[in-house]
Amino acid sequence: MSPGEPLLEVTNLTVDSGSAQLVRGIGFTVARGERVGVIGESGSGKSLTALACLGLLDDGLRPGGSVRLAGVEFDLLGASDRQLSAIRGKRIGMVFQEPMTALNPVQKVGSQITEGMRLHGTRPTRRVADEAAVELLDRLRLPAPRQAARSFPHQLSGGQRQRGVLGIALSNDPDLLICDEPTTALDVTVQKEIIDLIVGDCEERGTAVLFISHDLALVSSVCHRVLVMYGGRIVESGPADRVLSAPKHPYTRALLAACDLTPGSRARAIPGVVPAPKDLPAGCGFSNRCAYADEQCAAPPEPTGEKPDDTVACWHHDALPSWPSAAESPDRDRTEPAHRGKAVDSELLLSTQGLTRRYQGRRTGLFGKRPTFRALEPIDLDLRAGHRVGVVGESGAGKSTLLRLLAGLDRPSDGGVRYFGRADGPGGGAGSRLQVVFQDPMGSLDPRLRVREIIAEPLPARRSAAARERVSELLTAVGLPEEAGERYPHQLSGGQRQRIAIARALAPRPAVLLADEPVSALDVSVRAEVLDLLRTATTERDMALCVISHDLGVIRYLCDTVLVLRDGKLVESGTVESVWEAPRHPYTKQLLGAVPRMRY
Repeated sequence: MSPGEPLLEVTNLTVDSGSAQLVRGIGFTVARGERVGVIGESGSGKSLTALACLGLLDDGLRPGGSVRLAGVEFDLLGASDRQLSAIRGKRIGMVFQEPMTALNPVQKVGSQITEGMRLHGTRPTRRVADEAAVELLDRLRLPAPRQAARSFPHQLSGGQRQRGVLGIALSNDPDLLICDEPTTALDVTVQKEIIDLIVGDCEERGTAVLFISHDLALVSSVCHRVLVMYGGRIVESGPADRVLSAPKHPYTRALLAACDLTPGSRARAIPGVVPAPKDLPAGCGFSNRCAYADEQCAAPPEPTGEKPDDTVACWHHDALPSWPSAAESPDRDRTEPAHRGKAVDSELLLSTQGLTRRYQGRRTGLFGKRPTFRALEPIDLDLRAGHRVGVVGESGAGKSTLLRLLAGLDRPSDGGVRYFGRADGPGGGAGSRLQVVFQDPMGSLDPRLRVREIIAEPLPARRSAAARERVSELLTAVGLPEEAGERYPHQLSGGQRQRIAIARALAPRPAVLLADEPVSALDVSVRAEVLDLLRTATTERDMALCVISHDLGVIRYLCDTVLVLRDGKLVESGTVESVWEAPRHPYTKQLLGAVPRMRY
């Protein structure tokens, strides 16, 4: 293949559901060795584009257009299952978003890696394939690779499982690797390791990458070129340094503005909500949310640019103010300094003293002792009115254990928790004054209730006019349309369910809110809106907030103080400013050093 020849060529790709067009005639190329990022909000068509290229769309979705792979005579969109099976796993590898669902839970990891090798005949015997799988896991820096190959997925950590998924994708040295949110829900240190592995391995072998992510900082550190999608269309494309430092489309500019979580400022949420595909405007899909829209935007703009791979689809891109304009720069929050001074001496709402949690392991042998595992070492914490505390650390550090103890969902082994001056638990007199947002919204929402009923559930008179008004107010506050209130949880995306969980927790105006990864499933535009909603609740109503997050940027933006946990121990604590500017513990320095930053 000549250097300029595309490895993957997508032409006029469409995906139709019958009632609406989900991907609307997009086209792009990926050259050998090139890393192309695809960014945009949920529902923009990013994952559907990747699935269409692999022939993995659901039965109810109909693709159109053309997808060509260099060296393959047939169009991938019109290929048979047998033809596609010869391509998947050999010429094209795929890293899926959730490693627990991407891996077979009843098959050992090594066996899942060798399965593709044997299917495509790239290793002559089982023994050779088994050794190749161990070598691959070692190449991916998995500790004890031979033992990992003999392990089931549930016996590995999240980062180890994602390495296993990456091993399956790379097992036959594919020409193209498609990564769909490959580091979602991973700790920052593990995320950095996975990204370094993907970039390093693909550079060494000349593998091209199609990298789908909502994390713009991550895309800036991985990709050569970026495609920006909205409403099923590519609205802007070009070199990563140009798109991310001098964006031309109003939507790209809005995304970048929403990503800017400068401490002491207010994040710039994108106005309005993403319309359903059937409700998109006939012309420019972004026109109903765009500050620069006018009558001309009723007609769809064609992508234009001096180069085929550097384009923008906007009627007004030449007339926009220079980036960033005043409306796109961080808006200084003048209430923050006063708030942080006030929170120091405010009412004590929740406190712990020597809070500890131990678990007993399995007995070793018939007469052996049951080992004790200390999930949380003694910890003291004061949570005051208007106070915002962040808890950070890798998986297994004890963050969720601490939250469950604070919420009264688990009993401490030693020490205790006092709620509003009492030691009788959050249910004894505390009632709805303490609310919790859990990490998995699907497991915390009643599947039998409509969204409107779920949000109203903690309200004293849930069927009253006041309750209905409060529900409508909260739907708007978390960026959901009014009609979302009539749906059931299974009819919503993961990010939408997370917003419902936050709205439900805020409904009774609690005095204390405990939140476990409250914005991890949200797009950057909605994340900005929800973070400011939480911050407003603490400044205007003196709500106390305790947040667990692996996103250190969120903690820095939202919180006053931070606790750093490692292996159940509190290794460092202090104000956000002091910990970020002068971290003392080596582990804190390691965490902060792994945070992805915008390169441009």
